[in-house]
Amino acid sequence: MTDSTRLERRYRRLLAFYPKAYRREHEDEILAVLMTTAAAGQKRPRLAESANLLRSAIVMRARQTTLPVAWEYAHTSLMLPVRIITGTWLVFLTAVLYGYGRGGWWGVLLVPAATLQFYIAYRLTHPPRERPPG
Repeated sequence: MTDSTRLERRYRRLLAFYPKAYRREHEDEILAVLMTTAAAGQKRPRLAESANLLRSAIVMRARQTTLPVAWEYAHTSLMLPVRIITGTWLVFLTAVLYGYGRGGWWGVLLVPAATLQFYIAYRLTHPPRERPPG
């Protein structure tokens, strides 16, 4: 196996963190740019490249999960109470844990999760507007 095929395989492993739809459309182009800019004899992706690819993949996946999906919009009457109850339960659980002196890291994890539930519930009642073309 040559160094370039090893490098390509390693780049493909990093690109696997991106959403499938994005990869299907852009993977070949991104891979071509990465392989073109690689130094002669390079065997591994540079640390900065790896970090940038992973960070971008995480941001893309986070954006996908932050807004409600089409199914949730179609079933708002069901999902709105589910989101509100889940967020309220997480706030209650955080308060109980802090009340018993066991809040610590749980609060760091549960408060953003509750906030996300309330944000998605808000987005269900206020869907994004269509942008005018152009």
